[in-house]
Amino acid sequence: MNKKIIMLLLLCCMIPFVTACSKAINILLEEDDVTTETLAEETKNDVKKPENKALSESFSPSELFSTTLFKDDPALLQFTKRVEKQVAKFEQHFEVPYTGKLDFEDFEVQLNDLNSLITFVDPYTAGYFLTYEWTAWETDDGYLVELSIDYLTDAKKEQKVNQYVEEFADQYITKEMTDFERAKTINDYVVQLATYTEQGSTEGQSVFELISEETAVCQAYALLAYRLFLASDLDAKYVYGYSEDQLHAWNLVSIDDDWYHLDTTWNDVDPEEPYTVSYEYFLVNDEKLSQDHLWATENYFAATSDDYDFMHDMWYANTVDTVIYYNSLNDNKVYSYDVATNENKQITETACYYLATYSDSIYCSDYDNAGYLTKINVDDGSEEVLFEDEVLNLYIQDGILYYETLDGSQHQQKL
Repeated sequence: MNKKIIMLLLLCCMIPFVTACSKAINILLEEDDVTTETLAEETKNDVKKPENKALSESFSPSELFSTTLFKDDPALLQFTKRVEKQVAKFEQHFEVPYTGKLDFEDFEVQLNDLNSLITFVDPYTAGYFLTYEWTAWETDDGYLVELSIDYLTDAKKEQKVNQYVEEFADQYITKEMTDFERAKTINDYVVQLATYTEQGSTEGQSVFELISEETAVCQAYALLAYRLFLASDLDAKYVYGYSEDQLHAWNLVSIDDDWYHLDTTWNDVDPEEPYTVSYEYFLVNDEKLSQDHLWATENYFAATSDDYDFMHDMWYANTVDTVIYYNSLNDNKVYSYDVATNENKQITETACYYLATYSDSIYCSDYDNAGYLTKINVDDGSEEVLFEDEVLNLYIQDGILYYETLDGSQHQQKL
């Protein structure tokens, strides 16, 4: 067949999430040009709050790929599936025909957004992309597209990812766990594993970087969570859209046959706070998420349930068995919530952060008292100051409390 070249377009398409993910929460306390003594004094009156999020003003869902194109043109879906099969094998140079009804101008738009097309065939495979180039020729019944692709990862690395996912499911997921418990386990795991940064070996984009270097941006957060959900027998989707004038990625997950949004990136409070977990964006419905996220709703299942709204007031949370100890976003007081009995109980009036719990006591940074290391009795709310300096990043391992001070010093105390 004679082919007439109609266009040569060398398009280097960087995957859109390199610098696109807005980070979940930034703490209002800034350390620039402030002495340690001054900061400790100011802490008495400062209360930590997450930044207010905002809808994107420069973008709209209409600018995102819509799966209605696949419904209107099944040949485009077949073209995308053929491309995805080659991408899944990490083929770098290959040709794929398109025999659909799009004219070249419209088809060109889709070629320039190939990553979005593949996302709806296999979102994890779409995460392999770094850059690509395409050339298109006219044929008797459509177009022939030649693709050259550079990848973020390779088959060897992805074998390690597969093994990692399987080992996670074997270690952390049991048959007796509810859907809620599985989703919470995965949210907590990804949040505590990942440090948000664009500075890693793949600029935070690949799951292999996340599991090996523990650094990532929202694409890798959401892709790892997606893989862990599926390995844990939860139906899940990878969602991409906009927030705060940036591209962003998160997940939908099915819990007891209802769909919910779950944004592990925004549940990861701050890169400088590796042990802190939030549930503000855990099992959220469309109505709540649409306050600061935009997405093409026709591409995904509707999330309408509000069954887990009680979780969205929780940050600086620490879970022991079925009880979540947390600082309230609403009033900054410390509570416990027993997910087995649905009992929510206030423990203290204190604005307490970096919670770590051991043997019926909470250890935390008391921001009503200059951030001093404080021990709170879970039963009666009584408090004891253990160290008169502002502390952060508390965690407990093997009966030893670890924490930091503002000068970067590491401390430990046997409990």
